[in-house]
Parts: sequence; structure tokens; C-alpha cells
Amino acid sequence: MKRSVLVGGRLAGLATAVVAVLALATTASVTLAGFSATIVNNANTFSSGTMQLEEYLGATTCYSTGTGSGGTVSTNSANCAINKLIGTLDQVPAGTPLTTTITMKNVGNTNATLESLVFGTCTAAAASDASGYVGGDTSGFCGKVDFSVGYGTKCIYPANASSACPATPTSSGTLSGAATAGTFNQASTPPVVVLTAGTSQTYTFTVMLDSSATNADQGLTASQTMTWNQS
Repeated sequence: MKRSVLVGGRLAGLATAVVAVLALATTASVTLAGFSATIVNNANTFSSGTMQLEEYLGATTCYSTGTGSGGTVSTNSANCAINKLIGTLDQVPAGTPLTTTITMKNVGNTNATLESLVFGTCTAAAASDASGYVGGDTSGFCGKVDFSVGYGTKCIYPANASSACPATPTSSGTLSGAATAGTFNQASTPPVVVLTAGTSQTYTFTVMLDSSATNADQGLTASQTMTWNQS
């Protein structure tokens, strides 16, 4: 027992040294664990693209929004100065075609995925310059106006994917028929051309008073809204 006590006293000093070593080891472990690595992404941005449709005929230009010279984007335009595409039919005899060509352009920086041309209802009324010589065929006049629209070697209406619209339209396509057809888009045959950013497409419109028109069709004006959509 006395030996055990004596040895115990010696062991007490050894135990203190061991505690000191353990404490030193703990300190070293904390220091090593202080290493770290960090990456900060501080340049994250998100921008929206632009899509703007431009229509032009000679010196006349219209935009879907704004004026084409930058600035704040405004509401899509409901009207365009290019409204009388092909003149006034009551001033030409039957069988005389009137043609005009317009160009549509995507002046934004985003590619379109949808392009469409939508024909509204055709209505007829007395022409403003008829001087009282007005026929009574207001209900049938839109069907007496032969009409076509196409581009290059394709005719959108009346549809012909393998040939251009004829220079002289026929009664197979009329303003009333276009109104009944309604919408033409990239799913049509042939399709309306989908515009990528910066590209354009030219379309030719032709109208003619059909040779079957009678005195009842004198002094009348046909009106029809045609809307271009791009998204």
C-alpha cells in the first residue's frame, strides 16, 4: 500500500504532463480547422429581349410599338398609316388589278416563334366620292372584290404553296373569302414567314373588281382590317 501511494504520487506528475500534451493537441486541431475557401458570385444579371414589328411601304413606316427610335416601349399600335393598301376600288373599272407590296421586319433582338396575318370582317358602304351614284349590293360587294396575298413563289391566299399568286386575281379568292378563312400563320400551307431578329419578308397584295360586277356594285367601298401578329 505504501508503494502504491508513492507510485501514485509520481503518477500524479505524469498525469499533469499528459493533460498538458492533450491541451496542446487540442489547440493545434482548432488552428488547422480555421482554413476556409469562399467564392462570391457578384455579377448576376438578367435581361429581357426586345421584339418589335416594323411595316413599311416606300417612305411610310409603322411600328408595333413606339416610333423605332428607342425610348420607352408603349402599347402595341392598333393602327397604321398604311391603311389604303391598294387604292380605291370605286375609281377603277372591273378587271383592272391594283397591286401593292409591303415589307414586314422584326427590328427587335429576339427571334419570333409566331407570325400571323388575321383578316377581319369585310364590310361595304357607299364611297365618299360616289356623288350619289351608289349601287345597292352592299351585302355582296366584298364577294365581288377578287383578292390575293403572297410572297415570292408562294400564295398565302388563295392558298398555293407551289406557285406565286397570279398577277390578275380570280374569284377563287375574294375579300369575303379571306374574312371567312380568318387567320394565316406558320402552320398554314404555305406558311406566313416567322421572322428572326433583324430579318424581313415582303408580301404582295392584289385586288380587283371582278368582271361579274354589275351596276349594283357601283360607287361602293369595301373595308377590311388586316392585323399582323408577332410573338
